[in-house]
Amino acid sequence: MAINIVIPDSVVRALNALPKEIRLKFWEQLERLLANPAHPSLRNEKLKGTDQWAFSITMNYRKGTDQWAFSITMNYRATYFRDKSNVVITAIGTHKDVLGS
Repeated sequence: MAINIVIPDSVVRALNALPKEIRLKFWEQLERLLANPAHPSLRNEKLKGTDQWAFSITMNYRKGTDQWAFSITMNYRATYFRDKSNVVITAIGTHKDVLGS
């Protein structure tokens, strides 16, 4: 089954502002996420307190969508929502900028 990847313009701008090696690593890690969300290098985690409304062009409004985060490097993270057919990247940047800690 094909997975739709949705990256809003604001996230594309943030991605393009990052160093080239981080941008390349992001795409590599995104491929890993799609192939195996449990891959150890992703350090994939459900974010606490994320029971909220999720929306994208390809997903319906709905309550209770969990937000997740995966590692790009030890210092950079990306957050996302996922359902059976979509991955929506919601933020990308340093661990502090994205997760606040």
